[in-house]
Amino acid sequence: MQRKPDYENGRFFISPILGCNARCSFCYIYSKGYETKISNNEFGLEKTISFLRSHDKFKSGKDGSIISIGAWGDPFPRYKKSACIHTLSWLSELTKLQNPIQIMSRYELTDDTVDEIANCNIYQGQILYSTSLSSFDRFKEIEPFADKPELRLSSVQKLRAKGISTNVMIKPFLAGITDVEINKFIEVFNLFEIKHCVVGDLLVDDRIKKELLKLDNATLKIEVNGNKQILDCTTGESFEINISNKMLEFSSVLERSGIMVFRKSSCVNSFILNRQNPANYINEDPNGYCIKCGVCNETQ
Repeated sequence: MQRKPDYENGRFFISPILGCNARCSFCYIYSKGYETKISNNEFGLEKTISFLRSHDKFKSGKDGSIISIGAWGDPFPRYKKSACIHTLSWLSELTKLQNPIQIMSRYELTDDTVDEIANCNIYQGQILYSTSLSSFDRFKEIEPFADKPELRLSSVQKLRAKGISTNVMIKPFLAGITDVEINKFIEVFNLFEIKHCVVGDLLVDDRIKKELLKLDNATLKIEVNGNKQILDCTTGESFEINISNKMLEFSSVLERSGIMVFRKSSCVNSFILNRQNPANYINEDPNGYCIKCGVCNETQ
């Protein structure tokens, strides 16, 4: 199986590994033919770098495009060492392009993987490592084969101690599940010294809605009104968006606790590097992603 890089709003989405065994109920990859059995992307590293360099939207360097690794398969499945080594070989070469890089996993990282990620980092803030979670108490229902959230956060903490920039994605926000755990989020984030995060929308198709409704739907609230948003890593495909004011309330409480809340991970890159976000949300922002952090104003 192979997949070329996808592009949207200043970001190129690259997947060394295709497929994922975490089996998250809300995950879009299973709607697109990717499986729980993982495989190396047959559109290899050399082809990927050539694709980037020849793409008319790609800009190399620290002020260039953001490279986001892992959209179509978790890059660090802890249970398969060879896959982690494969991802690290890609990361090592991609960092040489000097571009900002995002990489995210729902698994705990081994100490060897933490060390290798740190060794790949060429300049402060180049690599932004994230983990993602929607619930502490109900994660086993929602993402049954991902690692415990606290274990994922311990990897974030270890990487930060090695000088790697880190982030947490509270994505997707699940109304009726994520919001009722607000006190737990604040408690655990303080424990692991999480200073900023992204709170992101739930995007759904018919398969995702069916999977989520297998959960305790007395608490889970899925409300769609026909509005759609492009899922960035799909090169233009749109999904229905779950509408919830609870997400804004949840974000406000997090902010009052001292945690900086973003809407898009590319804004975190921009904030950390003090550089203009290539997505240009400061000027074109129909979905209200820009939080007016001040960085893009200062670097225009």
